[in-house]
Amino acid sequence: MSATGYYGYQGTDLPTGTVVKCVSQFEIVQRLGEGGMSKVYKAFDRLMNRYVALKVMKNDVPEWAHRHFRREARMCASFMHNNLVRVMQVGTTEEYGLLWFAMEYLRGKDVGWFIDNGTPVPVPVIAEIFMQVLEALRYVHLRRIVHCDIKPSNVFVTRDSHDPLLRVVKVLDFGVARDLSDLTPQSKAHVMGDPRYIAPEQTIAGGYIDHRADLYALGMTFFELVTGGRHPFEDLFEKHPRHLLQAHREREPVPISHFLPGGMPKAHVDAIDAFFFKACSKQVQGRFKDASEMKEAISDLAKLISGGQGPILPP
Repeated sequence: MSATGYYGYQGTDLPTGTVVKCVSQFEIVQRLGEGGMSKVYKAFDRLMNRYVALKVMKNDVPEWAHRHFRREARMCASFMHNNLVRVMQVGTTEEYGLLWFAMEYLRGKDVGWFIDNGTPVPVPVIAEIFMQVLEALRYVHLRRIVHCDIKPSNVFVTRDSHDPLLRVVKVLDFGVARDLSDLTPQSKAHVMGDPRYIAPEQTIAGGYIDHRADLYALGMTFFELVTGGRHPFEDLFEKHPRHLLQAHREREPVPISHFLPGGMPKAHVDAIDAFFFKACSKQVQGRFKDASEMKEAISDLAKLISGGQGPILPP
């Protein structure tokens, strides 16, 4: 067909308002994880011949959890950033009526793997991971979105199936994220987020927070990665979570240097402690002002420790 003939071809026109229905079929392969409100499965998309991560709402959660789930799906579907997971489709299961959304399936590990194995991570490697995380946070913070649940299990290092040298870091799980442009009153009945990482202001249900709460949580994650799984308030892990929340508000954390091996140059040790204490200042104004400033600081720290050589993620 000639170009002229092609452009003149009318075919079947879809009038404005036509609803195009999509029938998806996802075959569950295995369960990948579970949270308080949902479960995540590896599933095979028969239509597109690809694997996806299928996040499915549990059937026994309260109505506010349904609202969070729907908001997370819409929010993540609007993201266009390489360090954020893409949401590709949303729907409801026919048999159980459960809400779900399909995300890109990622190969690799979350950085919690290092902590579970008690493996300290070199600062230059942490810096390369964090610089990508902070790019993602910069993007969502500009949209006035606070993640509210930054922690090792929500920082994922992907591995490309064709190029083993390609590593991309993805920030996961916006289930409890807060949209600061949404003026709907926040619930005062719930403290949202993992009590091991949340900022002092986030420990108060319904309290005001901003983007610097995510930077605090990333600082706590830094502490665990550098020390191979130690935590400034680890003595409270077996107690009621309210003790952890109170510690974030009132207790001064021990320096990272208490857990570092001997023989490190004092300038390196002092710089590591200074980075942590600035990230995790109990006063919001004392923290890094934004993700870009924190990214510059972790980059400078890595250069100091590596002698100016650029950090490289391990294979």
